[in-house]
Amino acid sequence: MLFDLHPKETVGELFGRDKEIDFSISQLLSKNWLIIGGQREIGKTSLMKVVINEMKRRYGFKGVYVNLRGVRNLNSLLKALLAEINSDVPSLKVSLKVNFVLGSAGIELRRGAKVVNSLIELLNSIEEDAVIGLDEVQEISQASRQFLEVLGNVFASNPRVRLVFSGSYIGVARALSNPSSSSPLHGRPPVTLNLRPFDEGTSRDFLRRGMEELDVHFDREDEVIKKLDGVVGWLTLFGNFYAVRKMSFDSALSSTIEEGKKIMVSEFKHFLQNKSNKGIYTTIMNSLKVVNTWKDVKRGVEIKLGQVDDKEFSLALESLVNNNFVEKRRGGVYEIADPILREIDYDKI
Repeated sequence: MLFDLHPKETVGELFGRDKEIDFSISQLLSKNWLIIGGQREIGKTSLMKVVINEMKRRYGFKGVYVNLRGVRNLNSLLKALLAEINSDVPSLKVSLKVNFVLGSAGIELRRGAKVVNSLIELLNSIEEDAVIGLDEVQEISQASRQFLEVLGNVFASNPRVRLVFSGSYIGVARALSNPSSSSPLHGRPPVTLNLRPFDEGTSRDFLRRGMEELDVHFDREDEVIKKLDGVVGWLTLFGNFYAVRKMSFDSALSSTIEEGKKIMVSEFKHFLQNKSNKGIYTTIMNSLKVVNTWKDVKRGVEIKLGQVDDKEFSLALESLVNNNFVEKRRGGVYEIADPILREIDYDKI
């Protein structure tokens, strides 16, 4: 069902992403690793799960999906990966020798084993073609250098393993896609696929198809698209409120916006963590609601905050772009990336 709020897992469930599925699979078959990027609620998790399952169905790969939300270090990553391997892929062939033992619950870490060495051994010991999806990879940025060392070792040592990453924040994803000359992945960066919102026609078709699945007559697609753009997560949420929960049109649309605002406020607060100059980010976002050039946005920031150094302002704006809160368009024009983000009062964050 298109208006099911859970991530999609099969080709038949995933609407409008056939080209992206085919591209992702072709890259993985070519032994390239893959980064699925894009703004929040754009369908990164669904695409990752569908690609993993298609690699399993079409080509006999083993598949592992790991959600790294809340996973901040390599020890937690290792535990999450082991849990998924033991629960979802009990028949995955591995040749573990040093840091692991085979226990009643499956593969277990030896007491005292070092995390980095164990991760390298685990991934390099996989003896059959496997695709491993690491979702929300930005969460592990605190251990990015060691993480990159693990990945560099595995890429060089075990071509049977294909890794797929996704995340909205730039953090580790940027270090993966554009590795420096000193990076363990230098010369072998993953391919980046940035998901875009649906265009107007695809958005309209998505709403129509979802309504037809539930035998609901609907002819107000243009009003929904005007408010929610082509962000599939928001279109799905509206469809669920209207066609599944039977809310009125106005209630469904307003509830979508309010729920979306809660999600995006939480994401923006997460982005602001550990930033000493939070005011410049919130003021940029509020300014972008009325102006859109570097010069005008900076003027709006300085009206509220006083004089701001050009470099500090540019770094803050670039960070908002890199983290998919703001888009930089042709001609030096900046726009808030998501329609729900435009609804937020950043002075209250």
